[in-house]
Amino acid sequence: MITPNDWDIRPRAVLIAALPTTVMALVLIAYFTSSRLSDLEDAHSQRGKALARQLAAASEYGVFSGNLESLRKQANSILQERDVVRVAVFSPLQEVLADSTRGTPTSAGLSAREHSRPLLFREQVTGPGIALDDTFLETGSSGAAQAQVRHGEVLVEMSRDSLRAEESRLLRNAILMVAAVLFASVALALRMSRGISGPILRIASTVASFGQGNLSSRVPVEGGKSLRTLAEGVNDMADKLSASREDLERQIAAATRELMQKKEEAERGNQAKTRFLAAASHDLRQPMHALGLFVAELGQKQHAPDTRRLVERIAVSAETMENLLDSLLDISRLDAGVLDRQIKPFPLQPLFERIDVDYRREAELHGQRLRLRPTSLWVESDPLLLERILHNLISNALRYAPRGTVMLACRKRGQKVRIEVRDNGPGISPDAQEAIFQEFVQLDNPERNRAKGLGLGLAIVRRLTDLLSHRLALRSTPGHGALFALELPLATASVIPEGAPPPPPHSLHGLHVLLVDDDELALASTTGLLESWGCTVTATDTPDTLFSTLAGHTPPDMIVCDYRVGSTVDGLAVIRGLRQHFGRQVPAIILSGDTSATTTGDAQRAGIPLLHKPVRPARLRALLQRKTQA
Repeated sequence: MITPNDWDIRPRAVLIAALPTTVMALVLIAYFTSSRLSDLEDAHSQRGKALARQLAAASEYGVFSGNLESLRKQANSILQERDVVRVAVFSPLQEVLADSTRGTPTSAGLSAREHSRPLLFREQVTGPGIALDDTFLETGSSGAAQAQVRHGEVLVEMSRDSLRAEESRLLRNAILMVAAVLFASVALALRMSRGISGPILRIASTVASFGQGNLSSRVPVEGGKSLRTLAEGVNDMADKLSASREDLERQIAAATRELMQKKEEAERGNQAKTRFLAAASHDLRQPMHALGLFVAELGQKQHAPDTRRLVERIAVSAETMENLLDSLLDISRLDAGVLDRQIKPFPLQPLFERIDVDYRREAELHGQRLRLRPTSLWVESDPLLLERILHNLISNALRYAPRGTVMLACRKRGQKVRIEVRDNGPGISPDAQEAIFQEFVQLDNPERNRAKGLGLGLAIVRRLTDLLSHRLALRSTPGHGALFALELPLATASVIPEGAPPPPPHSLHGLHVLLVDDDELALASTTGLLESWGCTVTATDTPDTLFSTLAGHTPPDMIVCDYRVGSTVDGLAVIRGLRQHFGRQVPAIILSGDTSATTTGDAQRAGIPLLHKPVRPARLRALLQRKTQA
């Protein structure tokens, strides 16, 4: 419902201007019209009374003498007057001496006159009495004043028709005058309101354009003093707003340029850090690769107990260094965005079993319990990256729950699978639960003991879950352990075809391996390890003279080649050349300290398996066995 408060300026101005004028006109016209009608009523009554007196005076003799004809003539003469509808003369005994009416005095006419309620005017017919000269009458005396005697009565009946017609005319004129006044006041109010509302509406339109960002609009300065002041104020405000916006735009542009510069500097620094980490990790992988292979070869020899214990400690240290290097490499690859994901459905139970095999012995050595709940659920994820996530979570839980229990379980929640890693360790305070996912943060390792890692495990977990779009949650209370939970899409279980059982491991004795690596330590360590497995090794660190060296040699059983073997040629090109040289598809393996997506993609497209340095001896041996049995 629209109320007066919802009206616009113009209707309000019209109402304010027209209403008082209309009310005043109504009051004045009503007053003067009522006064005029009252005067007309009085004049009509006075005229009727005058006609009655006139007829009474004229009919005195006729009544006295009984001259009816004279009375009728007098009555007819009065009847000719306007508004007179009946004239009658009565005797003292109320006998009708003369009665004249307009038209035929029918009952219908009488009813009409009665219905119209005409005005009746009565007047007594009086005159002096008669003086008799009788000597016998003692009371009479000549010259004495004669008393007025009533001889009869006259009746003048007047119609109200002319009075009503005059009243109608006055009322009609009054209505016309009110309408004229109302029309004139409204027209004047509209004209005056246009001069007020027009500038205000233009000001409102300009202000609305300001709200839309058009600060170039201006209000025309017009109207009276107040409107001109308002327009000038709005224009002045627009000038100040325009100047403020220009200044703000300049500041924003300057801040944006500065931010872009800092962003580019940060990106360059981040890229430089990534390149440094990638290059450093590549350069570190060569000696780490050689160290691991030397230690593995050394461990296969017979030693005294003290020497055996020393070799085992060296192996543990080398493995720790490899793990730290792997963590650094994972961080650099994740930051560089070169780690690809391969999403596919797979069952969780085999993954859980592999984790159980990897960590059960470690848990038992430290007096801990590792519990896994069997599951038949399938999920959609990258199995390798998910396994790395769970490895880091389990390793972290075992590290921070001494002599405690770590449990790995999963449950179905709608179309999601929730994987949980629980421990009953010391827990994590709420203010540290976000910090532990940052790089190099360790809550209980102020001495930075490298045996406890670098503090990169949970940082890698956070990056991997973001890469896989898996929700990661942490719930922990100090003194009551911690719970890490992953939510993965549920997948439909499918039948895994049963293949032939894996062939039993066999000896690599007599396997002829052609080894190409331009790093002297890597070449020596790999050669020593392969020979300790009973392989016959042809090794070279100069691929440029490789073909001339192999002239006349029989084709090898396996080619093991580093990816970077020269400044102008890579390992894939060397393998292609060797296969052309020998005229057969010799099985091959690529070793590389380069973990970029380009290297991985090139190896996948060539169909050659790739092992990243430092290569664990068990993986190299398993791959050699699988390739020779293929």
